[in-house]
Amino acid sequence: MSDYLNQQFGLYNRKGLVTGAGRGIGKAIACALAGAGAEVCVHCHSSRERAEETVAEIAQAGGTAWMVQADLSDSIQTQKMAEQIKERWGRLDLLVNNAGDLVKRCPIAELPDDLIETVLRVNLHTALYCIRACLPLLKMGQEPSILNLGSVAAHHGGGNGAVLYASTKGAIHTLTRGLAKEMAPSIRVNALAPGVITTDFHRRHSSEEALKNFAAATPLKRPGRPEEVAGAAVFLCSPAASFITGEIIEINGGIWLA
Repeated sequence: MSDYLNQQFGLYNRKGLVTGAGRGIGKAIACALAGAGAEVCVHCHSSRERAEETVAEIAQAGGTAWMVQADLSDSIQTQKMAEQIKERWGRLDLLVNNAGDLVKRCPIAELPDDLIETVLRVNLHTALYCIRACLPLLKMGQEPSILNLGSVAAHHGGGNGAVLYASTKGAIHTLTRGLAKEMAPSIRVNALAPGVITTDFHRRHSSEEALKNFAAATPLKRPGRPEEVAGAAVFLCSPAASFITGEIIEINGGIWLA
């Protein structure tokens, strides 16, 4: 890497936590941050084996990573994770709140109380708990930055049976903008809003027909790849984005324009 690129996009000596990093977008972001020079804490909840694979891949590529397991919808477990990070690093420079899930498609009229609670906790509480627990570490960090994962669904209300999920992502967008003001000037806060990305998420929650329709409606005529989200993550976490806060970058092949 040239000196210029290293100064602008390098993350050497940075310590970063990526939640939900065992697979999909989270894994791609963890690998990309490590590739840019950061040491990465790979978080998982239930995908321990896949998180270990992420750590191994980073190590094989010459990077540094370690794994932590916690249910981030539980504030106590989230706090214990932050304590592990403090014990190992003493600070945190980059926090990527990627953990989340649609959980299950369901019309609002049929939503049971337990599903409402689960979707809210998996997508909103996880980010809130993680930010709150990690703030003391970020305040000791080097040019600290928070990156939240929103969704294009936050803009259009989500697909069939995904209104509640879309609503939580709308809350993440609002949280990003509000927190950017609250944390300025010491901590930058931004977000990414992916469209349809080829991951386990859509393999589990979207039919082949729906995915074909999404691709047809997208100006670039295809779904995105996790690595295409990860590239934007590295940018927003890097010195190149040092004057950017409160921003939400759309990564959806132009479907937001359709």
